[in-house]
Amino acid sequence: MLLSYRSLKLFKYFYSHFFALLLILNTTSLLAFESASWLEDIDNLRFAIDMSARGQYNINSNHLSNIDSLGLDLHKVFTLSDGRDIATLVFQGYLTKLVNVEKYPSFYKDKDDLKFICRICNINFSLLDRGALNIRIGHFETPFGLEYNLDTNGTLRQYSNGRDLGGKLDWGMAFNGKASWGGGYELAFSRGSGVDWSDNYSTYIISGRVEKTFGYSSFLGFSTFYGYLTMPNTKNYIDRTRIGLDGNTQVGPLAVLGEFSIGKDDDTELINSLFEMNIQNNTEKLLGYFQFKTTSHQFINESWDTMLQSSLGVRYTPDRNWVLSGQWTYDIKAYELVKRASSLGIQVRYRF
Repeated sequence: MLLSYRSLKLFKYFYSHFFALLLILNTTSLLAFESASWLEDIDNLRFAIDMSARGQYNINSNHLSNIDSLGLDLHKVFTLSDGRDIATLVFQGYLTKLVNVEKYPSFYKDKDDLKFICRICNINFSLLDRGALNIRIGHFETPFGLEYNLDTNGTLRQYSNGRDLGGKLDWGMAFNGKASWGGGYELAFSRGSGVDWSDNYSTYIISGRVEKTFGYSSFLGFSTFYGYLTMPNTKNYIDRTRIGLDGNTQVGPLAVLGEFSIGKDDDTELINSLFEMNIQNNTEKLLGYFQFKTTSHQFINESWDTMLQSSLGVRYTPDRNWVLSGQWTYDIKAYELVKRASSLGIQVRYRF
């Protein structure tokens, strides 16, 4: 190795604290720079209170659970006197309560935990005109796959990042912008700690995605991911690599989306894919979708094992405040020695 273990550890310690310090200092200086009360600048500030109740019923085990959340969603653009935007602040903080959730993410303590989660909390500084180059600092979504364009945080409808990468969010910094070829890019360097700000300075993630857009609603993206991470609820480390391809196209009310990735967790080979078809009515208030997901792995000296899963869902948005969703998920094929599962989910969300 080019650096000694002690030097590398010291570098990672400074590197991680640098993000937090830079985020606080720059946000504070921008608030002071604009003087007055920036909350009064209605043109550049949007915020909403977001309340959600989600119930999940496991048909096979006759088990009922739910997740309730109350959050603040804030979006602020900082602008100079000549009209140029210099930074965008996004804060999405949610108080989340689990009730009898058996398979809970590792950042919760138990199946009935109450926790405040900063989902997306970052500031994106504009370095070049027309969005050609920006630098994002804080807590953001890992740039990989469909999730980069289609935010599914806190919803029933999900894409592959959670099950493929082990998580969607991380603390760090990212260079991003619009590209001359008609698309965009983001290259991120993050801590590998996920939702929480961890005192483990050994982990890290390097990830990136480039995209080409075709018209208003079609795109093709290529993503890469490398992480040195800890396994959930253990002290064991893992090398995780992925490369992925994703895309979306739309014809009238019908949209087709897909993503595909290959990679390794240490010496275990993995292949993940997702296909979705959705359709909206002419008012865009009602959306129905079908998803088909595959996850395959091959341990050393063993054969491939594959899980096939389908989801059928609906989302109804009667007005700008309410969102009502339902989803049925069914395991067409489970891994060996694992029982197939089937579940129903219902979510009520209100924003004001």
